[in-house]
Amino acid sequence: MGVVRVDGPQGLRYLLPVHRNTLRHDPMGSHNQMALESSSLLEWRLAGYVPQPEGKPMFMHEGHIAPGDAAGELKMVTRTAQGRTGALALEPPTAYSSVSHDGGHTWSVGQAEPDLYNSVSKAFFDRDQFGRHIYVYSTGPAWERKGLAYKVKMPGAPWGNERLFYDAGVHNSYPTLLEHAPGRFYAVWDSSNDPDEERTVIRFGRLNP
Repeated sequence: MGVVRVDGPQGLRYLLPVHRNTLRHDPMGSHNQMALESSSLLEWRLAGYVPQPEGKPMFMHEGHIAPGDAAGELKMVTRTAQGRTGALALEPPTAYSSVSHDGGHTWSVGQAEPDLYNSVSKAFFDRDQFGRHIYVYSTGPAWERKGLAYKVKMPGAPWGNERLFYDAGVHNSYPTLLEHAPGRFYAVWDSSNDPDEERTVIRFGRLNP
């Protein structure tokens, strides 16, 4: 859910993907994935909503925005869950995506990314300086989150095979990466030292896909 810099006809702007989950405390609430925009990083306003698929109650949230495949395109890939509770994985467990061609103001209806696994867990999505897209995610059933894996998509090609990033039989989730050199990333995620406890350790690593 990092800040994305966008240069366009409107000048320099920043986009930040956010979501709303008022259903947690309000039966009349809603699930919404959206993007905020700012020109100062101090004041933020709504840029646009990601429309949910019609007739398919679901929760798209914790999205990441990166440049898409086409020139001027932005792509957002989100965590997903079923229905109103937000606790159950989709069948099959799948990330959803949306694209914008106007700098984040208008987004396409969310659609499934069949090659990208997501089981109610935040994942990382970005495009590196070589133009490759990378997706880092928690493996296994919903809420288990024991391993972290990743996939890479070369420009104009389909997503590659799953590769293991980290798996020690304990809880690992919420990966965040920073590209410090072309195609080379620092990574941080929450972890633990006990398979029965979660979020007791912060781990750091490197990923050079």
